[in-house]
Amino acid sequence: MNRYIHEPVMVGEVIEALEIKKGGVYVDLTLGGAGHFKKIIEKLETGIVIGIDKDDKAIANALEEFGPFQKQSDHYIREKGSLTIIIYQGNYSNLKQLLIDLKIDKVNGILADLGLATDQYQSGLGLSYLEDSPLDMRMEQGLMVTAADLLNGLYFKELILLFKDLGDISFAKRLAKEVVEQRMMEPFKTTKQLVAIVQKIVPFRSRTGTNKHPEAKVFQALRIAVNREQYHLQQLLPQAYEALAPGGVLVVISFHSGEDRLVKQFFLALAQQKKCELLIKLAKPSRAEIEKNLRSHSAKLRAIRKI
Repeated sequence: MNRYIHEPVMVGEVIEALEIKKGGVYVDLTLGGAGHFKKIIEKLETGIVIGIDKDDKAIANALEEFGPFQKQSDHYIREKGSLTIIIYQGNYSNLKQLLIDLKIDKVNGILADLGLATDQYQSGLGLSYLEDSPLDMRMEQGLMVTAADLLNGLYFKELILLFKDLGDISFAKRLAKEVVEQRMMEPFKTTKQLVAIVQKIVPFRSRTGTNKHPEAKVFQALRIAVNREQYHLQQLLPQAYEALAPGGVLVVISFHSGEDRLVKQFFLALAQQKKCELLIKLAKPSRAEIEKNLRSHSAKLRAIRKI
């Protein structure tokens, strides 16, 4: 069994924003546990739905849940009556080329949920501070640099920028100093080493407000850096907009202020050029959803409709 343990975020808001029409073409750029993908399929009934993910387990999960599929050159396809389901393993920043390969001109709706599925935190890649594992964090084949490489190799000022810009970490300078001192005695290899430093800098008695879960912020910053997530998002956004048919909708859910800032600025620039309508300027999970799924608390949803 490859099933993910994952609770999709803001499902109702996503489906409402996408305005799914039968016979349309819809793309889920971040399959994960396929929670959103499943709802899109149920609503669509006829048309084409494409799921993309770079993670092996996410692909295996989708193939098992929605199969059987036929293997094509670089994707899997299933014809289910008048509904075509396509699963593609790769980075969403390759969206334009994928649609060209599939001979799809325009799509009616695109979703990008930039968060991780719960199981991905338990992958043994060092993505979670709750597991003792190697500091790897590479989520895509072909990547060369690990989280340990960054901690052991970046200069002091580079570490400060990484923690501050990618993690919104208020203690970035102190953390960078501790990292440099620690690696002089022993190179970073495991999550346990990094967690110990964070707990030293931010003791449990002082964990309030934005520093309530400081380890999560540190690990998030490293994951974003290792996987070049902001770079890929910058590559994706213009491709996603261009792929939309007139009236098509692009929905993005972000979990980090840096990602949300990129999305907000891109959407506002399009709106100022009268190329889109700001369908949802900003939506957050309800209190009930946050109580049910604590991971959803930092989610921010924005959506545009192409003019």
